[in-house]
Amino acid sequence: MLTYLIYFGAFLLLLGAKNYGFLKFIITGDYNDRFKISRKERRDQVLIDAVLNEKFRYYANLSPQGKNKFLARLSYVMKRVQFVGYAGLQITDEMRICVLFSQIQLTYGLNLFHFQRFKRYILYPESFYSRFFNRNLLGLTSGVGFVTLSWRDFQEGYLVPNDKYNLGLHEMAHALRLELLDYGDADSMLQRFSDQMDKKSLYERNMAFRGVPSILREYAFVNNEEFFSVCVEYFFEVPELLNQHKPEIYKLLCNLLNQNPLNAALDYRLI
Repeated sequence: MLTYLIYFGAFLLLLGAKNYGFLKFIITGDYNDRFKISRKERRDQVLIDAVLNEKFRYYANLSPQGKNKFLARLSYVMKRVQFVGYAGLQITDEMRICVLFSQIQLTYGLNLFHFQRFKRYILYPESFYSRFFNRNLLGLTSGVGFVTLSWRDFQEGYLVPNDKYNLGLHEMAHALRLELLDYGDADSMLQRFSDQMDKKSLYERNMAFRGVPSILREYAFVNNEEFFSVCVEYFFEVPELLNQHKPEIYKLLCNLLNQNPLNAALDYRLI
């Protein structure tokens, strides 16, 4: 018995050295412990919480524990990325908070919430010119490792929560798919659901080319990536509509993102 206790104690010490944050989280239930958020960063969450409660209904609907998880994840990502303003735009804390909100919202149900590929977020005051596309854009997610957004259009995406347009979620959906290329497991359920979305994209595009009406806007039928991002916009902005007219897509996104926007009462958990 004594030998067992000695070995068990040694095991806990070894486990604790590698997973101290997780072990502390099990005891405290505080996600800040899980992600080793510093005291200063926890104090900064007072401002973050105020901004998110004011601007985002998705966050305001969360339980105290759900908000704790959201804030800890946002703090974790914020200290690992860089924000740059172009065309005279001065980056503020509110801008950082709002842009990262869309990333944490998208990935709230996933373990994959920190996009290791993307370390730089570029904001313009409004639409910006892309030499690669030879036209003005509202958003651009590059596999090189940066996300570029029109700040004006990002804000408009959340001002009207049910207009089926959300630039932040659209670009973060692109980022998630690119992240899977580098850091996803080909055999994971997340990747399998993502592959199933590509099959749905092919089917829906064929229907659109045949002239069959769709609730999805035309841009969804450009390619698989735009289909996924547009569907994500509908998923969060008009979940009832998507579930009613495209229940297979809605269910697939629920499983892929491990959340259900129609279940706000239970922190968007799958029903």
